[in-house]
Amino acid sequence: MKKWFRLSMAVYAALFSINSFAGVKVVAHRGGSLLAPENTLAAFKNAIALKADYIELDVQLSSDDSLMIMHDGTIDRTTNGNGGIRTKTYAQLKTYDAGSKFSSAFAGEKIPTLHEVFAAVVKSGNTTIGLAPEFKSSESNVIQLVVAAVQKWNMQSRTVLSSFNLNQLVVVKNLDPTIRVQVYGSANTSNIDGLKAMGGEWIGSDVSNKTIVDYAHSKGIIFNSWTINSASQMLPLIAMGVDGIISDDPKTLIAVSDTSAPTDVVLNTPVVAETKITLTWQPAEDAQSGISNYFIYRDGTSSPTTLYAAVGNVTAFVVETYTENQLNYFRVKARNTAGITSANYSNEVSAATGSDVTSPIVSYVSSSNDSSTVIVEFSERVDKTTAEASVNYSLDKSAIVLNAKLTLDQKQVLLTTSPLADTTYTLTVKNVKDKAITQNTITESTPIFRHQNLSANIVASYSVDELKVVGADTLIIDASANTNNGVANNGPEISEGYLGDALEFDGIDDYVQFQPSPSFDLSSGLVSLSVWTKLNYLPADLSSAYGPIFDSETDNYVIYEDRGNNELRFKAATSGGAARPGIKAADLKTGEWIHVVGVYDGTNAMIFMNGILKGTLPLTGTVNKGQSATLGKSGTSFFSGKIDHIQIFNKALSYQEVSALYANTKSSPIITAIEDDKIKPDNFELKQNYPNPFNPETKLSYKLPVTGKVSLKIFDILGREVATLVDEVKEAGTHDVSFNGKGFASGAYFYRFQTGNFVKIKKMILLR
Repeated sequence: MKKWFRLSMAVYAALFSINSFAGVKVVAHRGGSLLAPENTLAAFKNAIALKADYIELDVQLSSDDSLMIMHDGTIDRTTNGNGGIRTKTYAQLKTYDAGSKFSSAFAGEKIPTLHEVFAAVVKSGNTTIGLAPEFKSSESNVIQLVVAAVQKWNMQSRTVLSSFNLNQLVVVKNLDPTIRVQVYGSANTSNIDGLKAMGGEWIGSDVSNKTIVDYAHSKGIIFNSWTINSASQMLPLIAMGVDGIISDDPKTLIAVSDTSAPTDVVLNTPVVAETKITLTWQPAEDAQSGISNYFIYRDGTSSPTTLYAAVGNVTAFVVETYTENQLNYFRVKARNTAGITSANYSNEVSAATGSDVTSPIVSYVSSSNDSSTVIVEFSERVDKTTAEASVNYSLDKSAIVLNAKLTLDQKQVLLTTSPLADTTYTLTVKNVKDKAITQNTITESTPIFRHQNLSANIVASYSVDELKVVGADTLIIDASANTNNGVANNGPEISEGYLGDALEFDGIDDYVQFQPSPSFDLSSGLVSLSVWTKLNYLPADLSSAYGPIFDSETDNYVIYEDRGNNELRFKAATSGGAARPGIKAADLKTGEWIHVVGVYDGTNAMIFMNGILKGTLPLTGTVNKGQSATLGKSGTSFFSGKIDHIQIFNKALSYQEVSALYANTKSSPIITAIEDDKIKPDNFELKQNYPNPFNPETKLSYKLPVTGKVSLKIFDILGREVATLVDEVKEAGTHDVSFNGKGFASGAYFYRFQTGNFVKIKKMILLR
């Protein structure tokens, strides 16, 4: 049941009648400035899509008295321009880019006007969301202009005009008593009494005790708490009885307010391809906090209760049974971002696998961590004997395959080679068999792959494919020249990895300790930290305060889960302070490999997930020295999950480099015998979807000059993967793919195309 706070006065309840999820109003600060560029239409439309109750925004005057939306008196901080708002005309202000500083995905966003905001709200069809414009200008005519705009758009009942200056609000009430007003300032009885006396309705303030909230309520005043961005701060305020919370992160506020379960899942008829079973389902619904995960249950008998997989907010999943002629039963549940699962299992479906009659093929070839290792991944599990026969692999250019080792997932083979000095090689693979009852043998394959030596800016690089015993120590080996080897303590184990094998930590006492070194002290004062990880728990579900991934007692540069803030965070500590940008729990997935990169570039600390920027905070100075790093441990907190392919750079990676690092960790080979210099990236093409905007179906087209592995995925505006359209080897030529947006919210989406080292991202708009 939803909790509704009882108010002492009927008039107070009437004033605050716009729908809310759990008694507390969700006020998106500057539109939700952690999710989109502040005070832009992109942020406001996102707040509308999230179903926030109010959008807070700031009003300034241009030199020609246009009502411009901007917090600061200048445009320096948020746009590509500089100078004062009041010194520029409307036309001049409209030439600046207000989105790129937040993210390149928002390039081209303009400084909006108040009239444009009203128009966007009306056009959205959302008849409940309100606006809370704050007067930032002290010009005498700004109040009349804003009130006139409210009246023009007939938004009196949905607008709360706000100011730190009570006199401005008195003018508002004189012009139009039907428009509600909010005073910002200290929460004390004197200010509340003054607000009540002039006919005001809201107070916006910080709050430290329930007494002052109750006093406001006794006067019929609505108490709006500012600016709260973490779940650990939101929950006590909700319990205290505040009526609204202003937040840069309305999504988290909506999520923590949610007490209702998502709808039950409806499974479609499964599709069987040999030993693979593709499950699809209708998306569950949760109007408040949205869907975070789906849980798939599988057994060999009816009414399955054994959890097989936890996946993200997707509506399809391929079950790799690896077993021929077997009957399987499935059910699914949904979970929302508040951690509440569907009340009931989905309907049950069953499917019997067939015989495996397909030969394995080479899916990926990767060679980047050192000069003598090549990793080959096959499309299915392969036979150990033939996979580990080094005679079944050969390289051109006089390179030699010295050894072959099958990884624990039985799909990847680690080839030890003579030193690789060139950038491209042709690998010949033959005679490798799969694990079918009647084994299938690979057709001789000659993929071309790219070899990349470690960057000159590398501080440390750990493949964690094995633990090496040296004397009394068990080590993970640094592939860089800095030999920043780590000592494994209390038994972290080698386990199935993303690239090769990985380290698995039990969350009890496993960890790896690194010694301080000059290279860890980062002579540049900048840092990039890259890690692949598979989480066992979302931050809010941790048994201790933190889930340390790459951590340090000195916290110089670390990546960790934070239970109190319900985020996965990157922290950089510098001579200028510290910053902790985070990835919201709603964007995280358990049981799936994710790529996390933290970057500090001298002006901002940033965190990326799967190549997409998820958070950024300002920070200056040089990274503190004395790093004493660990994997899996911080104080008395230990990590539960897997860690793979850790890299530390003595530089700030660019957005493009982070995206490439994600895309190229596994590189699709080019299955051909032609020379690499004949392959021109310009021959790869991703076209703009058509129609665009679309409702609900659109077509995406791409061109391949050669056969290769293709990935085509859809992401929402928050960077969450929402659909996979292609994830398989495709023949050379032009290909069309349809995407149906039925069940998806209106708004901006991105589609990401990757084949080999070629990556392209485009934007599309779903309008209903």
